[in-house]
Amino acid sequence: MPYQPNHIFKGVVTKVGAMRRTATVTVERVFEHPKILKEIKRHKKYLVHDENEVARLDDKVTIIHGLRTSKTKSFRLHSIQSRDSRKYPNDPIPQIIAEPSVKPSKKIGVLDILKEQSSVVQ
Repeated sequence: MPYQPNHIFKGVVTKVGAMRRTATVTVERVFEHPKILKEIKRHKKYLVHDENEVARLDDKVTIIHGLRTSKTKSFRLHSIQSRDSRKYPNDPIPQIIAEPSVKPSKKIGVLDILKEQSSVVQ
């Protein structure tokens, strides 16, 4: 998925701890079928970058699209909406707000690095 700065989803953390700094968030969407006029639920799982590893299982979170972190991760944890107090009674909700990543203004290639090194030597 290309960089989409306005993609903000709300979902539930369904898997955490399998990979470092990564949580799996399930996002559910509800829409009306055009022919049978029934509400249909669909869900999709996203791998989300959780820098400080603060997400817990069954947290309700907001995720935001950013620059790709790895091959399958392009979303970041934006904020935690609520946490199950029965599972985590003494664990407060951390106040994290991830800023959306901005695209770099200029790509730096090997030739640029060599030019910088040659200018430093002279």
